Amino acid sequence: MPKSNIQSLIYSEGTRLYAKHNHPGSAKDVVPDTGAEPKVQKKQKTAATASATLSTASQPNDGQIDPSVVREKAQRLSVLVYRQIKRQMKWVPSCRMGTARWSCSLNVPNAAVFFRLFRLEPTDAKGKKWKQKKIPVGDFEYCVGEVEASIRYGALRIMGPHVNLKWNEEDLAFTVSGKYGLWHLRVTQEGENEE
Repeated sequence: MPKSNIQSLIYSEGTRLYAKHNHPGSAKDVVPDTGAEPKVQKKQKTAATASATLSTASQPNDGQIDPSVVREKAQRLSVLVYRQIKRQMKWVPSCRMGTARWSCSLNVPNAAVFFRLFRLEPTDAKGKKWKQKKIPVGDFEYCVGEVEASIRYGALRIMGPHVNLKWNEEDLAFTVSGKYGLWHLRVTQEGENEE
């Protein structure tokens, strides 16, 4: 039987089998077929589709969401923020100084989810609604997780004393931005701050 790169059908003991790869007959590549076309793998969710999934969840008519639902959506949103930031962390020459930039923009289904995610209050100390805040890096990493991307001879981490957070209440959208660089620069900065 000639080996080829095209998919082939194998008949064995009256059962139709489907070979996935170019090695017909190998046990790990042969999958029973029900006579229909082989199943197509589901696409992985991107940040946009996952954000849309979050926003299309059913909500009660009065605009209030159950606290357990808010907590669950905030956890899913924190994973999206983490992934988007990590995806942007690539080696560039400005990483040597810790000045490479990242930015993440997402929509939320409800303002309560946003405030739960970053553990913030909707108003400042004076009772005014805010549109922009600077969050300490430690607090941000507590909410989202320590974002670290590995590179060939080291790792990249979020740098600087704070992360910028912009909130647009009308559109229920937020943008988080900051800097990243080599991890040992941050360790050195933290050591200097303690002394």
